[in-house]
Amino acid sequence: MSSGIAIVGAGAVAQAFGRLLRVRGQPVVAVASRKPLSAERAAAFIGGGINAVSFEEIPVLADKVLIAVADEGIAAVADVLARAGMRSGVVLHTCGARGPDALAPLAASGLACGVLHPLQTVMSPEQGVRALVGMAFGLTGDRPAVAWAEEIVALLEGRPLHVAADRLSSYHAGAVMASNAIVAVMDTAVLLLGRAGIGPDEALHALEGLARTSLDNALRQGPQAAATGPVVRGDAQTVALHLEALAGAPSSAVALYRAAADQLREIARRRGLPEARLRALESVLGV
Repeated sequence: MSSGIAIVGAGAVAQAFGRLLRVRGQPVVAVASRKPLSAERAAAFIGGGINAVSFEEIPVLADKVLIAVADEGIAAVADVLARAGMRSGVVLHTCGARGPDALAPLAASGLACGVLHPLQTVMSPEQGVRALVGMAFGLTGDRPAVAWAEEIVALLEGRPLHVAADRLSSYHAGAVMASNAIVAVMDTAVLLLGRAGIGPDEALHALEGLARTSLDNALRQGPQAAATGPVVRGDAQTVALHLEALAGAPSSAVALYRAAADQLREIARRRGLPEARLRALESVLGV
């Protein structure tokens, strides 16, 4: 086995990690994908003359493997690498919802296994190269695997978050709320402004300042201090008007409004909203 790093996967995350590791001096020697053409394109993006290879070639090329494929593909990749003869080294995968156990065939073959999950959304290789630097990363696994993950995080000027393997689902759910749920909220906000006669593009432009300021306040001051609006004021009448306005809206939008309002009610409770106002909100929200 040669001393080097192999990237498994040809998507945006795999390509971004591959290029970042290479340009920061790491010995990235190969990239593999189920589709040879995809591997070739990824190799071209990563640069440095690295090889586009098959999964079966990795054991003789690298002693460190970073698997960045779709969540459901991790176990299959681990199985192929184990059957191809990989018997030592370190392997990480980048999925935040799966633990090191997704790499069980490689663990059984003697490899140190772990997780390196970027707490960031990556939409393209180019954007990923910019976005992964300075981010937080969730880490867990065998000690040698975590040590390599920590080296990568330091190389990317990031912040390591050590998470117990049996708590990864909670960690990942939190990440989804801070990313995908925000997209769902913005989609619902555009929908509701549409019911007021405002077009989608105009709505997004109009909401930008409000959304950015609210998020910035929450990040700087904490959600409890940053929360504003009718729910945290205990204005049950306004919340009732909102629910009336939602009549006929998609059920998913109604459910999202109610869920957000209920969480805001909990924030209001922590901030000391009088009990009578809390009960009025609960009555309107049906909780």
